[in-house]
Amino acid sequence: MLPTPSHEPSDSPDRLYEIKWEGIRVVSLVEGGVVAMHTRGGKSVTHAFPDVAKALRNAIGGADAVVDGELVAIGDDGIPQRHAVVDRLLRGAPVGAPATVNYEIFDILLLNGKPLLDVPLYERKAILHETVRPNETVHICHFEEGEGIAMYDAAQELGLHGIVAKDRFSLYEPGKRSRHWLSTKHARTMNLVIGGYTFGGSGQPFESLLLGAFDGQRLRFAGLVGGWSAKGDPDLLYRMISNRHVTECPFTEKLQFDRFFYWCEPTLAVEVEYGERSPDGTPRFMVVNSLRPDIDARNCDVLSLAS
Repeated sequence: MLPTPSHEPSDSPDRLYEIKWEGIRVVSLVEGGVVAMHTRGGKSVTHAFPDVAKALRNAIGGADAVVDGELVAIGDDGIPQRHAVVDRLLRGAPVGAPATVNYEIFDILLLNGKPLLDVPLYERKAILHETVRPNETVHICHFEEGEGIAMYDAAQELGLHGIVAKDRFSLYEPGKRSRHWLSTKHARTMNLVIGGYTFGGSGQPFESLLLGAFDGQRLRFAGLVGGWSAKGDPDLLYRMISNRHVTECPFTEKLQFDRFFYWCEPTLAVEVEYGERSPDGTPRFMVVNSLRPDIDARNCDVLSLAS
């Protein structure tokens, strides 16, 4: 279940307000003491976060459950660093000291064989607190009632990304972007798909990414972005896009560039931050925030440009 973007926070007494964590969304199944963790795109990530899986198994105890939450790495400045979670996901559990990742759980969908999708959110929250025993790695996401504006202002002051407002009576609708959940962020961001890149002259492995959003089976071109605001590894990104070369342009438009370029199979998404939008919804003044290997690139469609 996904939130719908909202431009303004509110103080509705019928909503529960949570911090919007900038990490990787993960739904986890704990059954018979075995943990299976999957991204919203359906990719298994258990192998990359064995420490989190162990901590979750301990937090659940002997229960069987499905929980929903966010894998989050907190930087030295106290701000979530998605790139650190993405780095662990792409490289697997590295030898040495990997980035410390916590699991912020905000929902429970099944308990001991009983589905909870049709149970109101405020009841699911109570069940979650009764079921999960938090530890150093696994936390239950804090929420406030009727204090959305204050939480939004506090998040902005602390340098966090925003809040999510959830209807306390909302049911859980898998795979749906619902107005029962509203996301309000300080920055303007969206997810787009890499369809190619340019290079040459700068000494860097690539200069700009060619980004788009799906319109049917092809990509609609959304722009060229060369800025990289994240602390992630551009060399890791280059290794990923250089393995996706294709001969045919994936974009609907016929594009030409006055520099060397490669087309890429449109299977890898990135989050970009942008300054404004053109009348057709295309983002302007973009910089790349982070890779998004956790989401299905096909879900980055033209409807997101208008949302």
